[in-house]
Amino acid sequence: MLFDKSLDEDIMIVPKQPEQLSCQKVSYSDLYCHEDDDKPLQVHAPSSVSSSTSSISKFPSTKDDNKASLASFDSACGFDTVKDEQCPTPPSGSTSANPLSSVNSHDSSAAITRDPHKGAFTFQVHAEYDMLLHVQKSLDNHCATSAGISNNIASANSILRSIDEYCRKEQWMYHVGNLKARAIKRFLRQAVESYMTREEEGKKKFVCVDLGTYCGYSALVLASTLCQFVADQPDSQPFEFQIYTTEISSKLLNVAQSIFRIAKMETYIKPILINDGEHVLSRVLKEDHGIDHIDFLLLDHAKHLYLLDLQDLEGAKLIKANSYVSADNVVFNHLDAYRDHMHTLHYKGVVESRLEEMNLEYSNNLKDGIEMTKYRKDPRV
Repeated sequence: MLFDKSLDEDIMIVPKQPEQLSCQKVSYSDLYCHEDDDKPLQVHAPSSVSSSTSSISKFPSTKDDNKASLASFDSACGFDTVKDEQCPTPPSGSTSANPLSSVNSHDSSAAITRDPHKGAFTFQVHAEYDMLLHVQKSLDNHCATSAGISNNIASANSILRSIDEYCRKEQWMYHVGNLKARAIKRFLRQAVESYMTREEEGKKKFVCVDLGTYCGYSALVLASTLCQFVADQPDSQPFEFQIYTTEISSKLLNVAQSIFRIAKMETYIKPILINDGEHVLSRVLKEDHGIDHIDFLLLDHAKHLYLLDLQDLEGAKLIKANSYVSADNVVFNHLDAYRDHMHTLHYKGVVESRLEEMNLEYSNNLKDGIEMTKYRKDPRV
């Protein structure tokens, strides 16, 4: 199943409120990955994740300690509670490979004040729609009607701040969040600057692919960053770009498209609805959407598909020399196989890859990281 053209109508999504379900903790997969099934929703307690005091290295020093060092988890609270906002802060003097990993405790806008029962990995029914209403209401106070790329950027940034506020004060959600967004923006700027310096005949449009739309946060981060790049260089050579974002849930895609419309970014972002479990990603992108290269790839969908989909895209020659790949949650979800793959390519000279450490989105003490990879050569499949 591909992108439903009927979703392109200019309609804001304001559904009726759920019946007696707003306080349930429900698995994301139960809500959206099997939305056509007749089975009832199931409640899942957060699974336990082992903690470790070892630091996360850029790459393991030997193959023997590969699994232990690639994705160690360091949290004073572990993961058997949703009260992440009550975890003790790291001791003073602790270090991190990434300055973004610590939140300024004096920044009141970054404070987490939500109900502890709505913390990390709790899922409230229709929270995505509540978030959309929150965004719409927050924009009512400073809604701009003027056109132009600068206004679009301002709208997008305002929406991202509003979503962050909702997640800190009302309900934890799966968006990448502000700290990770900064890291992704920097990496995307590097990709664009590299693209602009390359001398190629018939240089093609800069293509981003975002795997895992959810509510559109990450796609909006990509769009606003690229629009800002254009605005910063009005007299430079023309720069054209397109963002494709994939999702398996039509419900979530409706919310995301509403976000894109409010931000006036729908021109730059093309949603793709994919039939979960019945697709080959490269075939969908190439045959159904005419994509023949990917300049920037963001992996933030089903974690068990990261490596499979990346290798599929490598084999289809969509990911090749000069492609940039950003993979979220590789630490928190212990994506050792994915990092093993990058580790191998790194030492073969195919890629340059590094880990940027930071906290899990909208949490104070749950450790996570993003693997940032630049392909120097075409991968041999």
